[in-house]
Amino acid sequence: MNRTQAERLITAHVKPLFGFALKRCARIQDAEDVAQEIALRAYRALLTREDVADPVRYIWTVAHHVLANHYRDRSRACIGPINPDAAEADPLAVLLDMEATLRLQREIAFLSRQQREIIVAYYFHGQKQADIAEAMQLPLGTVKWHLFEAKKELKRNMEKTRELQHLAFDPIRFTGFGTEGSIGSEGSPWRMFRSTLHQNIAYAAWRRSCTIPEIAQATGVSPVYVEDAVTQMTEQGYLTEQDGKYRCAILLTEVTDELNELSNHMYREAARLIAPALAQALRNSDIWSDSGLYPGTYPSPDGLSPALKEPDFALWALIPWCISGSQTAKAISFDEVATLRPDGAHNLCHANITALGASQPALYAGMDGHFSGPCWNEYEGVTLWQIDTCWSERRIEEIYQHAVRANLALLRRLFSSEPLTAEEYACLAQKGLIHFKGHPDEQLTASLLPVWLAGKAIREKLLSIAGTVYAQHHDALEALKEPYARALLADTPPHLQKLRRYMLQHVYQSDWFIMHCLNELVEMNQLCLPAAEERAALHTIIITE
Repeated sequence: MNRTQAERLITAHVKPLFGFALKRCARIQDAEDVAQEIALRAYRALLTREDVADPVRYIWTVAHHVLANHYRDRSRACIGPINPDAAEADPLAVLLDMEATLRLQREIAFLSRQQREIIVAYYFHGQKQADIAEAMQLPLGTVKWHLFEAKKELKRNMEKTRELQHLAFDPIRFTGFGTEGSIGSEGSPWRMFRSTLHQNIAYAAWRRSCTIPEIAQATGVSPVYVEDAVTQMTEQGYLTEQDGKYRCAILLTEVTDELNELSNHMYREAARLIAPALAQALRNSDIWSDSGLYPGTYPSPDGLSPALKEPDFALWALIPWCISGSQTAKAISFDEVATLRPDGAHNLCHANITALGASQPALYAGMDGHFSGPCWNEYEGVTLWQIDTCWSERRIEEIYQHAVRANLALLRRLFSSEPLTAEEYACLAQKGLIHFKGHPDEQLTASLLPVWLAGKAIREKLLSIAGTVYAQHHDALEALKEPYARALLADTPPHLQKLRRYMLQHVYQSDWFIMHCLNELVEMNQLCLPAAEERAALHTIIITE
């Protein structure tokens, strides 16, 4: 057989061979290895042998030989009561013996933690029942009862087939993750949810409450490992538990092309209403002469240029700040839906899951991989507000919430006229917060780069301007949101409807709406693109009382 014919034949059998292996292997990784070995051996033989009368039948003969060899190799390392003569037995007998042993081990994993520990201690470690009772601080009669019940449970489960659900071989992955509120001593919740296992546990318990064995069956992971992960997630408030059943407590959104079309239309049309009106209202207002507003400076080839002469620099910060802080009537408060976590965090989490083949949201590709929504951080009366976009430098990383505290402490000292060292000036300059000049051995002077809002009055004036713009377009905004909101609510399970409604209250204060508004102004030439030297301080506001 020539190479083209062999390749075509093997390609046509890739999926059937993997299905054959998947039904007979304990782990998906083993099935992948077995299927690959079958395809490789069959391909080589078809190229070199001339006596293959029926190529399809030959492929399946190779498949059975490879699988038998796989189990013969595995028998040497298998834990448990294996037939000592298995290595000398007929390959089919070896296969059946190994399958039964692996099934038994798999079913032991599905027992409760206490029954599993007793079974393993008694049958695998050879401990006496009295010793097990003493070690586990249980009455001897309880240990005997658990052994009896566990054996019945194992026998019953060995006689039925466990269905492998799709998450076991086709896991979901979060394509976006967000946190509203404060983080605690454990840091960003993303530290936990970067794990594919934790993501899929949340998804398995998203639409219905599940027991640990049900989650294990859905994810294709041994309950031994699922149990620890579920316990950890429940302790942190990402799952809730009732009567041994768990359900997801974070908001998931399954993104489809239809949902993307609705959100893209809503954000685009709403941005066309709000962005130019807000920009014009800010330009025409008297804020530029208000003593509470310092519009920032930025380095230029000939020194420091005041942003007041070029208000666009200040607008790059003021427009998104006004949008994110704009106040409209809210039926559901943050405290009603947020979770107080053991590490001191008070927040809610949400994540996207993009369907296979679905497109990304509008503007997603242009965000250059470092888009981050508004971050508020306060320390002793000084607040730092920032967002990251494709127009700014990358500044907001996973450790941002902890690192920013040191910057705020330095800013507070700077505003209090306390002396800073040359190294401390350099630290603030590196973060794009100040520009300093002078020699370390002499007097250093510093200029603030970002926008500075001093006092409550200027903040209220800015939010009043934004509130007037939003009020003028209230009915149109609600009409644009209605189809999108209806689609999301229809796909949200009952226990998370309130959280979904809370999030929908804020779609026109969200990070994606900010992005659409800034992009609209750039495309309309109503906002000049920032120069390279402005990017470090862009989208940054320092607030003092």
